[in-house]
Amino acid sequence: MPMVNGKLRLPTTPPGSLAVPRTPPSVSLAHRTAGGRVRLRCPALRNRPERAQAAERHLGAVPGVRTAEVRATTGSVILQLAGPLSDAEVLAAVQATLAAPSCRTRPRATRRAAETGPAWHGLSAEEALTRVATDATTGLSDEEARARLARLGANRLPGGAQRSQAAMLAEQFQSLPVAMLLGSAAVSVATGGAADAAATIAVVLINAALGYVTEGQAEASISKLMDSSEEAVTVLRDGTARTLPARELVPGDLVEMHAGRVIAADARLVAARRLRVDESALTGETLPVTKLPDAQVDEEAPLGERPTMLHSGTLVAEGEGRAVVVATGPRTVAARIAEISERATRPRAPVETELDRMGGVLAKLAFGACGVFLGIGWLRGMSLAEMLKDSLALAVAAVPEGLPVVATTTMSLGLRRMERRGVLVRRVDTVESLGALQILCLDKTGTLTRNRLEVVEVLAGPHPDDPEIEGAREMLMQAAALNSEAEAGQDGAEGSSATERALLERALTAGVDVAALRAARPLEALHERRPERPYMVTQHGGAGPAVFVKGAPEAVLAQCAALWDGTPLDDALRSRILAANDLLAARPARVLAFAAGDAPPEDGVPRAMRWLGIMAMVDPLRPGARDFIAAMHRAGLRTIMITGDQAATAAAIARELDLAQGGPLRIIDSPEVAAMDPALLGGVAAQAHVFSRVSAAQKLAIVQALQQSGAVVGMTGDGVNDGPALKAANVGIAMGASGTDLARDVANVVIRDDELETLVDAIAQGRAVYRNIRRALEFLIATNLSEILVGMVEAAHGPGEIESPMELLWINLVSDVLPGLGLALADPDPDAMTRPPRAPDEPVIPPEHFRRMTLDAGTIAAASLVSHFVGLARFGPGPQTRAMTFLSLSLGQLAYALTCQRSDPAKLRLERLFANRNLDGALVISGGLAVLPFFVPGLRRLLRIAPLDAGAMTVGLLGAAAPAGAVLARRGVTFLPETVEVKPCATS
Repeated sequence: MPMVNGKLRLPTTPPGSLAVPRTPPSVSLAHRTAGGRVRLRCPALRNRPERAQAAERHLGAVPGVRTAEVRATTGSVILQLAGPLSDAEVLAAVQATLAAPSCRTRPRATRRAAETGPAWHGLSAEEALTRVATDATTGLSDEEARARLARLGANRLPGGAQRSQAAMLAEQFQSLPVAMLLGSAAVSVATGGAADAAATIAVVLINAALGYVTEGQAEASISKLMDSSEEAVTVLRDGTARTLPARELVPGDLVEMHAGRVIAADARLVAARRLRVDESALTGETLPVTKLPDAQVDEEAPLGERPTMLHSGTLVAEGEGRAVVVATGPRTVAARIAEISERATRPRAPVETELDRMGGVLAKLAFGACGVFLGIGWLRGMSLAEMLKDSLALAVAAVPEGLPVVATTTMSLGLRRMERRGVLVRRVDTVESLGALQILCLDKTGTLTRNRLEVVEVLAGPHPDDPEIEGAREMLMQAAALNSEAEAGQDGAEGSSATERALLERALTAGVDVAALRAARPLEALHERRPERPYMVTQHGGAGPAVFVKGAPEAVLAQCAALWDGTPLDDALRSRILAANDLLAARPARVLAFAAGDAPPEDGVPRAMRWLGIMAMVDPLRPGARDFIAAMHRAGLRTIMITGDQAATAAAIARELDLAQGGPLRIIDSPEVAAMDPALLGGVAAQAHVFSRVSAAQKLAIVQALQQSGAVVGMTGDGVNDGPALKAANVGIAMGASGTDLARDVANVVIRDDELETLVDAIAQGRAVYRNIRRALEFLIATNLSEILVGMVEAAHGPGEIESPMELLWINLVSDVLPGLGLALADPDPDAMTRPPRAPDEPVIPPEHFRRMTLDAGTIAAASLVSHFVGLARFGPGPQTRAMTFLSLSLGQLAYALTCQRSDPAKLRLERLFANRNLDGALVISGGLAVLPFFVPGLRRLLRIAPLDAGAMTVGLLGAAAPAGAVLARRGVTFLPETVEVKPCATS
């Protein structure tokens, strides 16, 4: 929108067109700062991501607007102004933009193109050079390049917002259970219980230190995988070629491209020689793409169909070329995708939500117990100081001090186990999220496959059963070695393109001595492939055929008059060869044909060639990929492949992996996704097995649609185009060895060695963590509930009987933390990976479990109260009675821990009670700490208890043993061996 006399000139109806009156879209000014930041509300953009993206692109080009951000989720427009625009001008500009046809209704192809910036691909090379004001022969001058660098900034992708050390530490205090402990400590200080407060604060600090250290180590491990090296680029400045760091590139620079070079900026191709580029990091396409400077490209062509463009982050596979830089740093396609990743948000881990919900229940329970006690105290005429002191004791009893430590430590230890197996996890709670996964979305290229070509089929001649076939095969392998620009290195084929390396690797595997063969048959001439001649021709000296041809089977066959042994090629043989080619191409595979001859070519066209055979190449599956998918299906996870590849290629891989588990394969192509109502996408995605030709934004939309349907979603990937989906998924899983920096940066799980099998162990560990946390939590809540029941009865019975806050805190610390950890460190159940995942809305403690826990808590409380009342009868209220109650309550809770090792009462076997060595050791240590005050006078005074004689000690110990025996009898202990019940997992 141009400026006229310092004012915005709004778009008008083009001459000759029919003007249709329209009501301007509703736009209101929400906020404006002195720094030029303006926030507006526009309901017309809410929940319309395509229109929001188009509006953002147009508003960013408005004079006087430095940056524009449109949020489709809220309908907000945020502008950073660079000029003196009034409120009225800003509102008019936004309304005019939204009224423009390009922002109202746009073809799908236009929407896809809008995701990736200006249509440089639709311009000719001359127009692009003119637009960026550079000379086609000399490039930019040093002076002009420095000026542009100062104005536009370094050629760097914007860095993701990394968690600072302070933020990482602060996050450890942001859960409700921790907040309850801090509140308990504050009340202790207010009522003079400094020792109580210090002990509680110590528990909180230990929990925070565990989480902080563990997550910090994971961040450091992942950072080591990030490649911080600077790419060097060859640039033409002042007519001279020079090597510069990629960060110094500016729009207008002429850059030289060679095989093996990473492209450091978006550039419009000016000249090329057999240039092919691996764009899998951006588009997901497996095979390199041919680049042509003179190709005619529609402005609305999607990212994967722009042969005139080179994009930052892609790799030159073969050939060479020259291109003019048109976008650097934050203006590149890769940066736009990174921006989408930055905006995506990851849902909270299920265990976080569950623990906070449980913390809320416990908080209400604590407040309720304190309220009841205050009412009792008021009726009894107790002083306010006494009531506050005893209310604090009940609050301490209600808060499970061991809960944060047990949960954090359990997940931390799970994280460390995963790290030893090659799985790096950024956040502690992600460990449990792995176990909660229901749907796993899988990128194909570089994740399920190896992102490299490999020869999988060799057909020498049209007669596979020919007794002379070995002669044809030998000559075919020689042709693959001679008609090649790859080199034989110590570790196999090197250099050139993935295709050339794959063919030479096959020759080396067949036993061809490439170095000796090339020395005996030196290369004399090479005729490159061209669009009108889709094959490469080489001429050689020495004994044997003088000419070898490699290329498209139909084109090579057309130049052949006979088979390798001189047999004339009739129509039947030609049909047989073409049928074999069609069969391999439908796999799908890339098929190349070879021929040999003696007559020199004319203008690069061979004559009177003899057919040798064909080789078929595919991007092979990673070792173990099939077993991994089978393991996911056994575990009840639904698997969905999301790829930028064509539907035929994706379907072949999906069938090879058996994604549909023997059923019909459901494939959804990119245009269907673009045309689909976002509200329907979640339901459709849950039934699909494959999404093909999808863009980065569509991957993100698919993951978010699945999450909105209530599923816990994981996403694996390695490319830039996977970044947004990796960031939004509940668990984003990046490849550590082959993945891009952006993928590793936004993921919360990184597989160090790219081996998918390690994920199976990680998911099993995640499931074990959740089950063990549940068992520990049930133990903690049941024992704390028993303390509340004891305190309520004591308070109602008489003054001065309730335990001191420090006494209850000591019981919680010795009987909560270590036993809880012992329960949480149990080995995974044998059926962990043969059961379906839990429902995401399943409470951490189901109602039936809570009823059982309440009954168990009542049993523990009843036994402890028997000790209490026996003590009252013998000693009256005071230290001896408190000591008897303390002994029964603390040791009774420890004995009860043995019964909490299985949630299913039917599987609680007597021999299993002592099978968990971690729990056994924890109980021994905790038991020693529980009786320690009876042998240390200072501790006795701190807890306000007294030594016990033999009779009182016997009563206390019987009160401790009785609850576990009663629970075991009620739950029905069995001596029968345990069997593993495998439930069928419905995943379709």
